[in-house]
Amino acid sequence: MLLLYVPHQSPRLRYISRLIFSDLLGLSLRFTDDKEEYLQTTLAKINYSREALQSGIFLQASSLLFETDISEQELNFNSYKGVPTFFQTGQQSHLPFDPLAASFYLVSRYEEYMPFIPDEHNRFPASESLMHKMDALHIPLVNAYAEILKDLLLEQHPKLQFKTPEYRFFNSVDIDNASAYLGKGIFRIIGGYAQDLMSFNFANAWDRTKTLFGGLKDPYDTFDYVQGLQENYKFQTIYFALFGRMGQYDRSLTRYSARLQRYLKGIADFCEMGIHPSYRSNESLEWLEEEHSSLQRVLKKDITRSRQHFLKLRFPLTYRNLLQLEISDDYSMGYASTHGFRAGICSPFRFYDLEQELETPLTIHPFPFMDGTFIYYLNQSPEQAWETINYYIETYRKYGGEFIPIWHNRIFSEKESEWKGWNHLFEKMIQAAI
Repeated sequence: MLLLYVPHQSPRLRYISRLIFSDLLGLSLRFTDDKEEYLQTTLAKINYSREALQSGIFLQASSLLFETDISEQELNFNSYKGVPTFFQTGQQSHLPFDPLAASFYLVSRYEEYMPFIPDEHNRFPASESLMHKMDALHIPLVNAYAEILKDLLLEQHPKLQFKTPEYRFFNSVDIDNASAYLGKGIFRIIGGYAQDLMSFNFANAWDRTKTLFGGLKDPYDTFDYVQGLQENYKFQTIYFALFGRMGQYDRSLTRYSARLQRYLKGIADFCEMGIHPSYRSNESLEWLEEEHSSLQRVLKKDITRSRQHFLKLRFPLTYRNLLQLEISDDYSMGYASTHGFRAGICSPFRFYDLEQELETPLTIHPFPFMDGTFIYYLNQSPEQAWETINYYIETYRKYGGEFIPIWHNRIFSEKESEWKGWNHLFEKMIQAAI
């Protein structure tokens, strides 16, 4: 049991205290505003206030967790035991920074409620983030802060029992485009041939012909490949299916396609299935609801997981829309352009709506990287990417995190030259991660 003294509680304080002390450190937590109770207790105790008391651990509190507005914060960077820190505090505090305020700032995505310069897809860029400016995107700071607090508590209470989360690994696959050739309709087929001929890509035209008329398996139908590895290595995969209308950035088969429906039903018989909300649905609850309900009808099961197509997140709108559809788990928390911990954490956590000052039932599962980050943004080969991937696996193990990388079904086809060699890396990752 841990007793946390605060002069007055707030929704922000309760939220981040439960995440740090209960979820990450496995402690039973009780709050008190009674100074005498705090001074007299023999329990492990922390004084989180502006005033140092005579006993226990004193963490000098910043004002962030007691505010009710969203405003520019003064953030000064430093480090403690090699870990980057911000929200610096005074000399009386047992720590030179406020780990609760810093953790809340990161997981609430406070900075994404502030004005920023978006990228070409209207997304919050990694380069705008505090973690990038601190050169700390590769560090799950919230987990590291929890470990610092654990060590501090053990100094005063060596027999205090902690129950930290166990490391877990789940594979995840986004189905942005379920088919290279099949099921696309006469106009898209003719357009495909025209593109092949204009670019003198006769090999692709021949593959298209063999697939359409010769019974060759569509190259993007890679489920059997992943399923074979699952049976061999005993891991689980979550698939996220794009199931919307055609658009500039939504290029899969239309949701009315009988081929797409059969394909997704076959996957859902063996694996968890989530919705991959289309690019345009991020701006429209009506479109999102249409896609979600259609996928549920086809699969005849509730869909409670999601990952945004193009990783489009707008705070708090995107998550509010998911909550309206009773989505319980989202897997979009990360960046397309680079790897790292967007929310500074490698463990699942609840979405806190800053505008409503409310902890919601939506669980956010952060991811560290996707295949396309290495291929298209960083222009790395599988050999170059391996060191980074292995680092993240070890980091998740160290902190008992939930390792969920992103792969795409079409990459497994190795159809394009830039995709070749990634299947070998994928299997190497599986072997290291299980």
